[in-house]
Amino acid sequence: MDNGSTAGEDTRRTAIDLGCGLGIEARFLVENGYEVHAYDVDPSVVPALEMLAAELPVHPQIIDLAEIEHLPGADLVLACAALPFLRRDAFDGMWSAVVKALRPGAVLAVDLFGVHDDWATTEGTYLSRAEVERLLEGFEVIELTEEQRDGRSFSGPKHWHTFRVLARCP
Repeated sequence: MDNGSTAGEDTRRTAIDLGCGLGIEARFLVENGYEVHAYDVDPSVVPALEMLAAELPVHPQIIDLAEIEHLPGADLVLACAALPFLRRDAFDGMWSAVVKALRPGAVLAVDLFGVHDDWATTEGTYLSRAEVERLLEGFEVIELTEEQRDGRSFSGPKHWHTFRVLARCP
């Protein structure tokens, strides 16, 4: 089957992994044809990310997401529960950078926290459903799942209010 590429041409797509941690999702993305730009604020993940980058097309950067002003063009942006931990004044700038990075047809896969989350009284970004829907205006929304449930967190019992977003850039 002809995929439109010529012999020797790299057909990898580009992904951005925000809040990449140890690089588990980054590795999965590489194994599925992506070159990955991986961002995390935690310096303890540096050794794992350096090992990953030594063998795979992963480009890690240890940085506070609030400090990112520009992201590379991407076919996929993944943020598993990283964006809600941004202060609200930093969230809007990061969201803008994400939207600008998305190429036509790119996929956005993010988790967001809602206003009824137990942590909503702490510093971070907690959104109403209407706010989430406004963020997704202009996108083809594939999935927008809002969930409220009691469960556990690293610090003990917690009420979760989350939005799972899967959308495609036009």
